Amino acid sequence: MSRLLEQRRRGCKPILDLTISNPTECDISYPGEEILSALANRRALRYTPDPRGIVSARQAIAGYYAGKGINVDPSQLVLTASTSEGCSFVFKLLCNPGDSVLVPVPSYPLFEFLAQTNDVITVPYTLHYDGEWHIDMDSMKKGITQESKAIVIVNPHNPTGMFLKRGRLKEICQLAEERGLAVIVDEVFADYPLAEDSERLISSSSESRVLTFTLNGISKLAGLPQLKLGWIVVSGESLACEEALARLELIADTFLSVNTPVQLALPELLRCGAKVRSQIQSRVRANLDSLRNFVTPGSACSVLKCEGGWYAVLRVPRTRTDEEWAMQLLDSTGVFVHPGYFFDFPEEGYLVLSLLTAPETFALGVQELIRFIQTG
Repeated sequence: MSRLLEQRRRGCKPILDLTISNPTECDISYPGEEILSALANRRALRYTPDPRGIVSARQAIAGYYAGKGINVDPSQLVLTASTSEGCSFVFKLLCNPGDSVLVPVPSYPLFEFLAQTNDVITVPYTLHYDGEWHIDMDSMKKGITQESKAIVIVNPHNPTGMFLKRGRLKEICQLAEERGLAVIVDEVFADYPLAEDSERLISSSSESRVLTFTLNGISKLAGLPQLKLGWIVVSGESLACEEALARLELIADTFLSVNTPVQLALPELLRCGAKVRSQIQSRVRANLDSLRNFVTPGSACSVLKCEGGWYAVLRVPRTRTDEEWAMQLLDSTGVFVHPGYFFDFPEEGYLVLSLLTAPETFALGVQELIRFIQTG
């Protein structure tokens, strides 16, 4: 696929890219002067590192949670350069080489790479679809062994868009407590719901039943992946939290990876980010509506239900493999999509589209995709 894509680029052939997920390349309007002004803080010329992160930055993050009606104390927070680094820090904290963590399948493949770089083994638990996505609790229970140290959850999940329900989290926390496991929740897409649901888990950051690590950052929340700032919220039983925070502080102090200018700018970046987030939310919802309108009841494909995030999953006929669909679609029409196996879908018949694509490109690409599948 990479070679074919490069050939089209070299040959100046048109590409309708329905995979793009970098908000800085999607015609989103950024308040540039405000962001640059926030970064031009003379205090950034002085280096006074705090392993957990500058207090003003942690207070700003606590304010973000307060806006959701959630009480997070700045002392519960550890800043990182990204949620990926935050996840890696938690793996280092919880696991010795050869220990394992449970991860969802299908899913974005990041966790496997992060686990490998920390000598940790990933054990899959299954998500299944019956008109909406669910966590298969039996597969989660079967995956737990003596080497298991944590259950990883993505809320909402990427790429299925499944939001975790409060009742399901209660079951998972009860299981984790019984088996002596921690819970790690990646919430980077939490501010992008696509449907109303009173049962949806807004955040795990106030979880008190079991040791919980909630990950988020400004990459998605504020549409600012280039500024590299994430965080970990540690919650649960107080003594376990204190020990975890002390050990995380040692790990963070070893790397000191979060730069001073972005920490000082964070209060303003979160404010500016709300404007960016609003545009992204409108774009994603409009593209999802467009996709659902194009995929009519008589189409050879169907749109799976998604509740949040930036992606949509399309179910296509199993007359070809996912790779064959994606390759032939790109070669014949210039439409570029992700085959389902990129996300470890356990069976053929799935393509994944980014809802962040510019609307004109998205509409053209979807129409070409449907036409190709109908005649394929």
